[in-house]
Amino acid sequence: MTTSTLTMEPMTDKRLASLYAETLLYKCLIQADEPLKASEITRTIGRADFDMRLARVTLVTSPHFTSLDRKWTLWNRYLDTTNTFDFNLKKTLNTYGQPVLITHLASELEAVYHRPAETFEDALPRYTEGENGYFAPVPGYLAPSAWLLNLDAPYSYTGEVEVLYENFIEDDEVYPYYESADKAGLSTDNPDSIVAFLNAIGKPICAKALQFLAWRRNPDEFSPAAFYKALFKQSGAVALLGGTWISPEFADKLASYFPELSEQEVNDAEIEAQEAAQPLVIGEAELTQLIDRVQESKETLYASGLLEDVFEITPDYSTYNEDLQTLINALAQDERVVWLGAERFRPQGTLPAYIFSVPGILEIPEVSHLDLEGNEVDILLDAEGYDGGLERDILLPLAQDVLDEEEVGETDSNPPSNARTVVKYHHKQIGTLPLCQFPSGYFPATPAILEAEFILQGGQKFPVWINNETRLIYGLYDWFQAIPIDSGAVFTIERQASDRYAVSYNDESEPNMFISRNRVNELLALGQRAEDDQLPTFDIVREIMEHSRKGLEFLTLLTEVNIVRRTSRNLLASLLSSYHCFFQRGGAWVYDSKKLSQGFNKSKRKYLSR
Repeated sequence: MTTSTLTMEPMTDKRLASLYAETLLYKCLIQADEPLKASEITRTIGRADFDMRLARVTLVTSPHFTSLDRKWTLWNRYLDTTNTFDFNLKKTLNTYGQPVLITHLASELEAVYHRPAETFEDALPRYTEGENGYFAPVPGYLAPSAWLLNLDAPYSYTGEVEVLYENFIEDDEVYPYYESADKAGLSTDNPDSIVAFLNAIGKPICAKALQFLAWRRNPDEFSPAAFYKALFKQSGAVALLGGTWISPEFADKLASYFPELSEQEVNDAEIEAQEAAQPLVIGEAELTQLIDRVQESKETLYASGLLEDVFEITPDYSTYNEDLQTLINALAQDERVVWLGAERFRPQGTLPAYIFSVPGILEIPEVSHLDLEGNEVDILLDAEGYDGGLERDILLPLAQDVLDEEEVGETDSNPPSNARTVVKYHHKQIGTLPLCQFPSGYFPATPAILEAEFILQGGQKFPVWINNETRLIYGLYDWFQAIPIDSGAVFTIERQASDRYAVSYNDESEPNMFISRNRVNELLALGQRAEDDQLPTFDIVREIMEHSRKGLEFLTLLTEVNIVRRTSRNLLASLLSSYHCFFQRGGAWVYDSKKLSQGFNKSKRKYLSR
């Protein structure tokens, strides 16, 4: 929950006053359970210092409100229903920043999901039971448990630093207020102390920081839930949108700015246009029209173009971004078209067939070769049996490849905008790239197949396909053929948009993966002989290492072996670690033919992969 922003980024009192006005409007609409006119909102708020001019200016300038049939409603009532229910529920609560009465919350969810509020009224109380991530500060209300100070870390607390770390509280959110908390006697037992403290600091503070300041004064008996109840229901403190708290005295100070805020430069014509704007609703007839447009095209169409062509909605409309997302959501859920990420759509059945599978050249063959005693030559070890740091080497992004990569972890919500990638020989032959070379989240995780545009340094553009399931980028063949290096060419990609990437190649190569044209031809010849003579991978590794008497680093050896025969990094690491004839010297792997007769290192038996 991002409730500490106001304490981390200093805000002027005038800006806080605007936030206070938004809070009053939000509270009015969430309690009304339905859209209201600006005049109705003003009457409901019932404050002499909150007139209709202030209401209309705040409604127009705040991102939390939108108009519907010349009435105003909350944007959160149009949350994306493809999100999880838990996501939308927490989004509703976190935006408001304070507990919501379950009856009001049920109405909000009814607006989102178009199901009777009674359904949610029956279900929501059960969310406070067990470990569901919610609690009831007082009966009938609901709030996320993430708002409570977490004192249940897996280790024993030894001091304040651990509590701050566990709760993502910054030092400057609490340390300046120690003295004020002590003077006010901040505690659960004395709710008045909360307002006294808030009066003393004269600024907003998030609920977790408040709880921490009270906890440090009496850690043995402190209850986060009990303190939050005192803050919410007994203290008289005022919550602002997002979850920060101020004293009633400070709220009165902010209200003194209301007359000035109502005079902001927002002309009446703009307000009238905003109030008249209605979020796009796509019915069956409109959806059919959109589908027909896509199916008639046989090429990629963009949602922004469809929005303007079919609905005459242009970027100058106040609801443009939301309407665009509404259209994208409607089309993405229809099986007659294919959503390709961003705004891109194509008719179902028009995608090239080759982007749905891993090309055969990239497959790793299963080979089995027995020695004279009937033992497997190409043995596999568990990683615990690897020597010379190979357990680290195999995890390098450049060592991994399609069908031979680590499990994909959680998507990074803030990935870097630039990526460096290296072209391997077998990928250059067919114009593909493995996604394992890119940071998590560099490309969108959904949908399964993305269409994007690569832009070369000279301005040339070409389409590429990104398949999140096969973990490959397709469509690079023509460009790859213009690169003179067979293996190891380095280029960088800069993400300009989720479907547009600028590509730079400056004749750079990765030293550990660069293989000369002559050497590539030698390796291909070895590959043909390995296939004809059914050589085990062990023999391929020996022959390659005999060619490089000074030794090879793991990544270089892996690159050469894969030109001969697609081989997993684990198999290569196992062979290097299992046979006496391979050893490491100065960071490079060396082959000693004199030790060939010693065969398998029997001490590695306990590590054999079962």
